[in-house]
Amino acid sequence: MISPSESNLVLWLVRDTCRIADNPAFDRAVGEAKRKRASVVALACLEPRRWQQAQFGLARSGPEWRRFRAESLMALRASLEAAGGGLWLVAGNPAETIARLLETVNVVSVVTDLPLAPEEEGENADIQALGVQTLAVPTDELFDAAQIITALDQLPSSFTKFRKTIEDKHRAEPLLPIGAPMPGASPKQPWPDPKELADALAHPMGNRTEVEARGGEAAAKRLWQDYLESGALSSYKKTRNSFSGRTHSSHLSAWLAHGCISVREVWHDILIYEQSRGANESTYWLRFELLWREFFRWYARKSGASLFKREGPSRRVLEVTDDRERFDRWCQGHTGADIVDAPMRELHFTGWMSNRARQLVASYLIYEAGLDWRLGAAWLESRLVDFDVASNWGNWAYIAGVGPDPRGGRIFNLELQAERYDPDGRYRRHWL
Repeated sequence: MISPSESNLVLWLVRDTCRIADNPAFDRAVGEAKRKRASVVALACLEPRRWQQAQFGLARSGPEWRRFRAESLMALRASLEAAGGGLWLVAGNPAETIARLLETVNVVSVVTDLPLAPEEEGENADIQALGVQTLAVPTDELFDAAQIITALDQLPSSFTKFRKTIEDKHRAEPLLPIGAPMPGASPKQPWPDPKELADALAHPMGNRTEVEARGGEAAAKRLWQDYLESGALSSYKKTRNSFSGRTHSSHLSAWLAHGCISVREVWHDILIYEQSRGANESTYWLRFELLWREFFRWYARKSGASLFKREGPSRRVLEVTDDRERFDRWCQGHTGADIVDAPMRELHFTGWMSNRARQLVASYLIYEAGLDWRLGAAWLESRLVDFDVASNWGNWAYIAGVGPDPRGGRIFNLELQAERYDPDGRYRRHWL
């Protein structure tokens, strides 16, 4: 039980930022606790919408995602305990959990990361409705909201306009990383860890992966430093479209999606790399890709629920077929198009898929199979270890022509793509 001296709590609600270094939401929670003479508690909810519910008949998260998230949360707990704090874990939605806490303690405020999508906004509104101060802090972006508003007036409708405004006019620079605050002593968790956590941790890591996909802040920094030390960043632009290759890309996507490493730290590490090893188009191009990630995060917030509708934010009407057998063949990697089937089978076995492959499998589903693009987005959400709501749904809407692409969608010639990026067929043979 919680003692009377620990009855005033500030909660840091952990969503997708499983780290303590350069974490503005955690920093704000610690500051609030000091000002209000309260204990700070990190609370992570294994929310039913992600762990149990379905959309389009598909799970909202896959076993690889759940394992990686569980590992990341356990690593976060260890980091917090080493700093004198702790992490509470519960199966349930945040508002219901906090309502139960309010029966025995005074939750003076809840600090969360700034929501990306309507579901998270709804969760924050439900917490606010309990009469608890709810503070949403931009936590996993290069820029904060004030910078975006000051630099852009309003978010441009395309990535190119967004990038040029940021780069050409120098109106905004990515925030500098901050240190890890000291949380102070936290009360112990007043309930046992949920069974879902143990079940997720028991799932074996996907086989035949090129990187050891272990969750956590330490694993993220180890992977990133190894990549920088290899010097592969200097040739990133030439290799980034490869379907495989340990250092052909940074492989940071899962750790960024789960917030195990700060995007600001990555950005500034690239600048340091350029100072010591020289800047070129490749070193710039990884920052270019981080700007894409940034754009999709603010685009998701601007779009709201429209991002998840068939006509998308652009309100473009698409004619689609409702052929579940065709969809099932696509999911299983049995379309007959080897450059589609190989990455779909890789996804099944590992929870991973390269960026280039994601574009090709999306192009096939939308333009050759004639299916609803949202089925593809939902399937990848259900399988990817690095699922990120803004990047996943934003990219699918972009390729379908219902999102921020001024060209009205992207159709890929699969044969030419295979010849260009897998000329010897090695990748396809490996998975087929």
